[in-house]
Amino acid sequence: MIPFRNIRSAVVKSSSADIGIKLIEMNNSGKAPPYPYITYDFTEMPDAAAGFAAVTFDGSHKTHTETVEFSISFQSYANSKDESIENAMRLRDWFLTTGHQLLKDTVNVIVVSAGPVQNRDVRIGDEWERRNGFDVDFRTVNFVITNEMPIETAEIKRG
Repeated sequence: MIPFRNIRSAVVKSSSADIGIKLIEMNNSGKAPPYPYITYDFTEMPDAAAGFAAVTFDGSHKTHTETVEFSISFQSYANSKDESIENAMRLRDWFLTTGHQLLKDTVNVIVVSAGPVQNRDVRIGDEWERRNGFDVDFRTVNFVITNEMPIETAEIKRG
């Protein structure tokens, strides 16, 4: 199984601490914090790679191993358009530098690509909510371990 909670924690806590901006889960219940903040949402979790999983046996353990991809969407909220864009770019840069190495070393996740920062402003009544966002694609290894004894020999009787 993919260690989802560990991955989410590494992404959210580490990036938030490094760039100094609160990251909160998108579509979460509760009141939004004061600006600025960034939301995140796992949009694809996981997307199996092409092909079949590798299968290995170790005693009574059967392990299916496959490379999988997943995506997280980020949106930066701020009082001004400039601040929203700058915060989104800071987070994107984190994934391309410090975050790339940290995620690889701590949770075995590789940043495959970080998309461009795009305008995602929304008009709410007479006000504009300033949002700029981007998506990040990741790759990791999924291990599924089951208890199963392989058949090593079988007696075949011809009839």
